[in-house]
Amino acid sequence: MATKREKKKRSRKLQGAIFVIALAVFLFSAYQLLTIYLEYKRGSDEYEQLSEEAAKLLEEAEAAAAPEKEGEEEAGQKGATPWKKLYDRMLQENEDYVAWITIQDTEIDYPIVQYEDNDFYLSHTFAKAENAAGTLFIDSNIPEGMEGKHVIVYGHNMKNGSMFAGLKKFREDDFYEGHKTFQVNTATGFYKYEIFSVSVISPESDTYTLEFADDAEFLDYIARMQERSLHDTGVTVDAEDKIITLSTCVNQNVDRLVVQARRLEN
Repeated sequence: MATKREKKKRSRKLQGAIFVIALAVFLFSAYQLLTIYLEYKRGSDEYEQLSEEAAKLLEEAEAAAAPEKEGEEEAGQKGATPWKKLYDRMLQENEDYVAWITIQDTEIDYPIVQYEDNDFYLSHTFAKAENAAGTLFIDSNIPEGMEGKHVIVYGHNMKNGSMFAGLKKFREDDFYEGHKTFQVNTATGFYKYEIFSVSVISPESDTYTLEFADDAEFLDYIARMQERSLHDTGVTVDAEDKIITLSTCVNQNVDRLVVQARRLEN
């Protein structure tokens, strides 16, 4: 039978082992959190720099396109159209670039790309660096790119509020009422999009329909989207309209939140 001294000795050893294990778990968890933080920061820093560059380009182009003196009939510099200058510059940085999206009062102020598949940009930034933030991208099955009848843009719902996390705000009536439109810069112009539906759906939803046999099928699709919308937008979508769907994961990646809008022609 073990003596009291032996029991105490074993107890101290057990306590020591538990402490070592707990410390190892703590250090490993801290390392994982630090790794995640640094990855988030790298992604955020890259996109913040891009956003600043885009804002500067637009400001410079707008200034160049404005009359040099009051009363002049022609703009100062031809070919300085703001949307074209931004598009050309971003295309130089990444040949997959197709558009830039901005939604007021959110962190959504990002480039959009299109690649040969729907996987690469889930884990790569605009600079093609491996990162959990990924990049906003349109479905690879849309040959017309941003000029498609129905353009679907995917983006992560990041815990730090970046990428498409801001779309969650559209679930609230007050936010939707104050943000019924957003802007997208493409290869053909700087467009305003008017929201006609906001809904939470399954990944297999018919919301992701890309092609429509005719106008009737398209309008039937629009009617279904508006029926399931969280808000009664009252927006009329015509057969000739082009629409966009912004999609991100919600409810622990089980469902998808989509914000759908029609493009207003300039």
